Amino acid sequence: MSEFLKKINSKINKLVDNFVWTNTYGFARSFIGLSLLLTLLSNDIFRLMKPFGEINDVHTISTISKISIFYILDTNLLLAKWISIIVLILVIIGWKPRLTGILHWWITFSFSISSFILEGGDQVAEIICLLLIPITLFDHRKFHWQNNVKVKYKESFIRDTFILFTQSVYFMISLQICYIYFNASVGKFISEEWLNGTSIYYWFDNSVFGLSEFWRKLIYPLLENPYLITSVTWGVLVFELLLAASILIKSPTLRKVLLISGIIFHLSIGVFYGLWSFFLVMTGALILYLGPKKGFIKYNS
Repeated sequence: MSEFLKKINSKINKLVDNFVWTNTYGFARSFIGLSLLLTLLSNDIFRLMKPFGEINDVHTISTISKISIFYILDTNLLLAKWISIIVLILVIIGWKPRLTGILHWWITFSFSISSFILEGGDQVAEIICLLLIPITLFDHRKFHWQNNVKVKYKESFIRDTFILFTQSVYFMISLQICYIYFNASVGKFISEEWLNGTSIYYWFDNSVFGLSEFWRKLIYPLLENPYLITSVTWGVLVFELLLAASILIKSPTLRKVLLISGIIFHLSIGVFYGLWSFFLVMTGALILYLGPKKGFIKYNS
């Protein structure tokens, strides 16, 4: 019995040594914040949403919608936009995660519930920012680029409890990202085009969501090769399943390879389809999911 307890204690000690407050999660927050920042900077706010007061059907305005910054400042959406931009800039530079964590979720939630021009990345950002709140609340750092957590958190039962709690939350985030890729792959199995290996052709050739004229001229000849189209179509399914299974992979080298591969995968979607916001959010998600536990860089300012 004593040996069993020693093993349990040893595992707990190893967990406690793995802090979540590193610049790995800092990089992720910055990428996710940059996504919405670019959306707000590059678009007229009145093209993204309209004042709640102009919505004819009052039943479409839910109670929770009323905490949106765009509802609170319904009569001055431009002011709401610039307050959001300031918050997102603070998130990107990494200032005071403890303060900006909740604000970041509030802005992503507000945009997600208020805008009528959304993509999948906006919902992913909202969920991740919500799950990150408990981690940011216990993050005492001035900037999220720092890796000096041990300086402030002295060894104690409370300190260990905080760390184990935040690691549990971090694992929940990993499960969420795992599910995103699992569902993205398995959800395609009901489509005949994905199963017979032709879906990529139709996605590229779609007049609304397909390739731009520039890419169409370069890539269209390749679309005539059925073996290539089938390989790419099935390759997407396999790769998304592999990313889902990455939650079980412990090797730092293999995780690094999958992280880089996943970023390239989403970059290609951004290049071909123009979904840059989605690319930035999923890059942040992949960094949380597969990034190094001890941080990317040593910065202890």
